[in-house]
Amino acid sequence: MLSYMSRLRCLTKSNLLRKKWSLSQRKSLSSEQSQSAPDRFSFFKNEMNDLNTFYPLIAEDLTNLISQYKEFPGLLEKFPVLIDYTVPSEDPYFLTTALIPLYTYKAVEEPDKLTRDNLRNACMMAWVYRILEASQIIVDDIMDDSETRYNKPTWFKKPGVTMESAILDSHYLATGGYLLMMRRLADHPCCLQIVDLYMENMFMTFVTQYMDTQNVGVKEYVRLVPLVLNKALYIFDGSVRAGLYLANIKDPETHEAIKKYTVPMSRFYQLTNDMNGVFQDENKFQRHCPDILWGRNCWLVATALKLANPAQKKIIEEHYGNGKMESAMRVKEVYRELKLDEVHAERTEEFVKEMYDVVEKLPKRIPKQPFHVMVQQLAMNNLYS
Repeated sequence: MLSYMSRLRCLTKSNLLRKKWSLSQRKSLSSEQSQSAPDRFSFFKNEMNDLNTFYPLIAEDLTNLISQYKEFPGLLEKFPVLIDYTVPSEDPYFLTTALIPLYTYKAVEEPDKLTRDNLRNACMMAWVYRILEASQIIVDDIMDDSETRYNKPTWFKKPGVTMESAILDSHYLATGGYLLMMRRLADHPCCLQIVDLYMENMFMTFVTQYMDTQNVGVKEYVRLVPLVLNKALYIFDGSVRAGLYLANIKDPETHEAIKKYTVPMSRFYQLTNDMNGVFQDENKFQRHCPDILWGRNCWLVATALKLANPAQKKIIEEHYGNGKMESAMRVKEVYRELKLDEVHAERTEEFVKEMYDVVEKLPKRIPKQPFHVMVQQLAMNNLYS
């Protein structure tokens, strides 16, 4: 019997092949999309090379922000370790927030403007977004008391790092990231729009995280889950639109149109992330079944409550969010009985169909093929952060 992810890959690929596109549409799609799905390493290969090329300069700039305090013992030695530990990764699976803005910028920019200086600015902007995410992740791991992140100890669990210093480290990354972007893009006509966009999306993330801390009761989950799915708006809405701004695409009409792509992409990303926390290999994530353990509202529990019979609902209401792994396993068993992995696979197929139409209706100035491919990568679960 095929595993959940194997079935998902099969249905996503077959759906792309089954579309009755015109000859001109087929020619506009790459062979990667219409014939075989690139893995996460080959898809962002060029962008990973670009990011790695400019990362030392970005890390140096961020460290130099505190150079005026070089006489304080250990300060200049600490922050390069913080940056290198929490920000970069050799696996593109963990760098979605850096790769998407860079990928988008390169896709929409005029070819003659893809100079080394502009590419450096694009990589700086991309790394800053990743830095902002890293600052948020440090706090998120503290709130969840997570042991691991990205297959290694979380920052505040690292030997020599205290919880108090980790909180300050989070602030350093966030404020340093914004300072770096403001200084490097000071002469760019869309600098303020990019900063405002990043702040708006991060603000929404914090609001939805606040919702996670409030015990509203299981019975409220179905009503509130649409708000919770906005937790990941920064993944696509911030990343894609920042790429447009960097390419000087700033008219409100285009940005409103692109939201019809970025918002559902972000929400589906969060939905898939919820699935991964339960049905995927736990060593890639901070903890197995974290949403169940800590009682966080998400697509899985809201869907389960809609489909469950009275006995199954009772199990969810009694065991969801009490922090005990044995209770989490009881809830997970209900998920399996309801075949939520198959429900998600069916939703993925619907999502791919819906997003094809969305991409085709994007403004003419937006190239369609790169955005089709991002849909495919998301549906194939090749994007994580």
